[in-house]
Amino acid sequence: MKKIISFVIFMAVITSCVPPEVGYISDNIHALEDTVFVPRGVFMTSAAPAAEGSTYPMKWEITSVTDDAGNPTDDLFDEYEILIWKESFNPDTDTTLALVEAKLELADKPSLLINDVSGEMAFTQASKFVTDNDIYKVNVNVANVRGERQLDDFVIVKLQDFQPVEFPAEMRDRINLVKNDGGLKALYTSVITNGDDDDVPSVLDGTHPYITVIKTSDEPAQGVKVRMVIADSYDVPFSPEKVLFYPSGSGYLQNFHDNSVETVNDATSTTFSLPAPPFPQYGRNYSGTSSYLMYYITSRDAFTVDKEAYEAANGVHDWTQYQTDPLTGEVLCQAYIRWGIKINDSGTWEIKMKIPYSKKIE
Repeated sequence: MKKIISFVIFMAVITSCVPPEVGYISDNIHALEDTVFVPRGVFMTSAAPAAEGSTYPMKWEITSVTDDAGNPTDDLFDEYEILIWKESFNPDTDTTLALVEAKLELADKPSLLINDVSGEMAFTQASKFVTDNDIYKVNVNVANVRGERQLDDFVIVKLQDFQPVEFPAEMRDRINLVKNDGGLKALYTSVITNGDDDDVPSVLDGTHPYITVIKTSDEPAQGVKVRMVIADSYDVPFSPEKVLFYPSGSGYLQNFHDNSVETVNDATSTTFSLPAPPFPQYGRNYSGTSSYLMYYITSRDAFTVDKEAYEAANGVHDWTQYQTDPLTGEVLCQAYIRWGIKINDSGTWEIKMKIPYSKKIE
């Protein structure tokens, strides 16, 4: 009995000398997006993969890419010269064209990159040159202290047509009336919800009654100019002096002025400039898709409500609940303007909002 006990103790000592296993790598590491839809010629990133408890740090690499038929291809690895941002645009410090241009360079880049730490994939503007196929399958390898996993067909990349303009966030064009108690009444709002909105084609071809985004010139060839026009419902534009930043506490909400190196006002519009798309480049208050929301209001002496047109379309309305100008007797109004667009193409663009049921005050 003593010998058996001694043997058990001896084995326990031997076992205690074996180092414990270090780290963990899951057999279920997977992409959060089975298919990544990539508009050609637009920079975008995928979601980071799900590590499923695997030990960090992890190292990711793309091992190969195949086409939809399973044939190996270098289409997404071939390099093309594109204009890229080396650093982020900062409106507080990038106050001259020279300062902004110093952050840009022409460089040879592939269409597909991967962050070797996070596993996020990046798709560059070089994808506009990839025309042989639309669908690709990406194979990756991931490793950590515990080992590695080869993950074939990890994600499918679906290349789509180039989108000169995207609609990532809901934009609104609204007429507000000033109530007798000082509050605002949203009388009518024209809305473009997102890129799937049925009215998007009319915005881009100029036939939408209130909101249009139209390219007017291919120049500048690499930079972008955006002319913003705010007008009444009869397409009579307001002076830029009547178009104001949207106040927020001691500051203001984000706006296109923050995204312009050179801003020029004329009698009927404001023109913003940036040496390279996309435009806007910067969001003061938000991130993600909301970084494309840009806000303005108008002063209360820019226009009044077109009562006749509103009642013809919507029926009789009680106008006595609103404040009026003591000199003219016209109802006091202001516009709420919220843009939600991303312009990916170079050249000159005109973006316009006509405020619903409004008449400019001369």
